[in-house]
Amino acid sequence: MEVYVIRGISNSYLTSDGILIDAGVKVNDVIRVAREHGIDIKYLFITHYHFDHVRYAYDIVKAFNCRVVASLPESAIIEGKERPRTAGFLQLVVSTFMKVKPVSVDVKVNDGDVIEGYRVIYAPGHTPGSTAYFKDGVLFSGGDAIVEHGGKPALPPRGGFTLDMDEAERSFNKLLSLKPRIIYPGHGNPISLGT
Repeated sequence: MEVYVIRGISNSYLTSDGILIDAGVKVNDVIRVAREHGIDIKYLFITHYHFDHVRYAYDIVKAFNCRVVASLPESAIIEGKERPRTAGFLQLVVSTFMKVKPVSVDVKVNDGDVIEGYRVIYAPGHTPGSTAYFKDGVLFSGGDAIVEHGGKPALPPRGGFTLDMDEAERSFNKLLSLKPRIIYPGHGNPISLGT
């Protein structure tokens, strides 16, 4: 499996097997990379409901007619049926003024489900339903469950947007216990662990 990094307000990743992880990049950038590599996008996997990971989901679904996958605990938020929980004033401002067009979640996944060979791993803390996807030693780290800092895996910064840092730390350790050979975080560069 090849993975192509598409940078935007957060990282999105396009895999050679037709999976797009997160929607923080403009649809034209996704179209360009998909065409460049001859990839037909079948699924959009959403890691969590934050604006920078779902901002362009509506446009991407419209352009590719792909199916949306998200965790059961976050599906109603992504579909616009519930308001998201916020971790502080800054996030409240962002969620109030940065409106996102809702999308239907076609596949509502639970921890341990497998979609197209990707194992679904709940990694709560940053948000209640943060979700990572794992296949063949490659970990898409639940958006912000693991971030890159100095080339190494790190917890998201304290304060700001993470709802429960203790739970985030448990999820961080759970994801690292999978011994991935590479981690693709929602922010920063890919992290090669060579395991």
